[in-house]
Amino acid sequence: MLHFKGFVRDVKYHACLTPELLSYHLEDFDVNRAKTSGLLLSSNGQTGYSKWVSPKRTRSYPFERLYNTFNCSHRITIIPVIKDEGLDGDLDRVQYSTFSWMNLLNVYVVLAYYTSAEKNTSSKRASKHCLTRQMLDRQNVNSQIEEIGKYKQSALHWNRTLIEERFASTYQRALAAYQDISSRTKVEVHSRDTQENYLQEVMRDHNRFKDISLQGSLGASRRESAVSHQREYLSEGKKATLEIKNYLGGLYHLTVDEVIQEEQTYILQESKNATNSFLPSLSDIKDGLFKLILYSNLDTLSENDSRVSFRTRLNLTGKGVQGTLKMPCDRTEVRAFLEQNGKMAKLPLLNGLNDEAHENRLQIVIRGNQ
Repeated sequence: MLHFKGFVRDVKYHACLTPELLSYHLEDFDVNRAKTSGLLLSSNGQTGYSKWVSPKRTRSYPFERLYNTFNCSHRITIIPVIKDEGLDGDLDRVQYSTFSWMNLLNVYVVLAYYTSAEKNTSSKRASKHCLTRQMLDRQNVNSQIEEIGKYKQSALHWNRTLIEERFASTYQRALAAYQDISSRTKVEVHSRDTQENYLQEVMRDHNRFKDISLQGSLGASRRESAVSHQREYLSEGKKATLEIKNYLGGLYHLTVDEVIQEEQTYILQESKNATNSFLPSLSDIKDGLFKLILYSNLDTLSENDSRVSFRTRLNLTGKGVQGTLKMPCDRTEVRAFLEQNGKMAKLPLLNGLNDEAHENRLQIVIRGNQ
């Protein structure tokens, strides 16, 4: 398996598929009822926000939500420190690499925790220890947002301080809240002793959290690299791990869907596939584009400590697609491609994708999956 190392000095990118965001006044903001991304208005100005329903990055498209706010000059993202779905459900913890990612993109993290939930009584879960309808502590979230509004330093400084000074106490409050939830709902949750041991190991020092999380992140990326998902059409190249550093101290591991070597150039490619439709979902496309923000801003890429030439590409495959469209291109080519496929309703989307390819250092290819 290929392994690359990259360096990012600065991130410049213009997102072209962002929706019109709904605005909320901070004093009325309820994280549990608000849209997954939007704008917050306060005396300190306007802030783009996004929220995660789990600290795990592969759940519920958190990158799509971050993408939707990327053109905002000031951005925050609300992440639960832990999500326990009950003893028969998943247990997810926030990873250090997530903080590193947010540092790199200058996104301020609001570290949240759940304080209420209900027993899952659906037909498949009623007999199991599973929780649903989990609600974050609204007051804690809004208090941090107010602090960030008055904060004068970068997201890196805020996020580092959050880890060093508040991570342990927030984690402890989350564990205590889950004990209360368990008592009220009669749903068993994961062992608190095991969680306490994890927290003690993590908080021995700041680097311990980094080491544990990055080892887990790298392990996950390597496991993922051995799997071909149904939503990915991998007709060429290999998967690879990518370790990115920046001059501010961020470090994280990613999995590149495909690395294709064309002569002396490597193509870092994200692939999204639609098995039963012309194009992947908009959520899938935005997820891929968000990852390409990082790849397209790499200053250098190396393999075995040797610099290599590279490009970035989003590969979109769908059912019954006739021909191949390579962007950036002239808009007449986009129209001709859609006319050929009888899909003119997709013109606004593909024009937006073409604009994104033109304005940023990336390529986008659309083709059939057969």
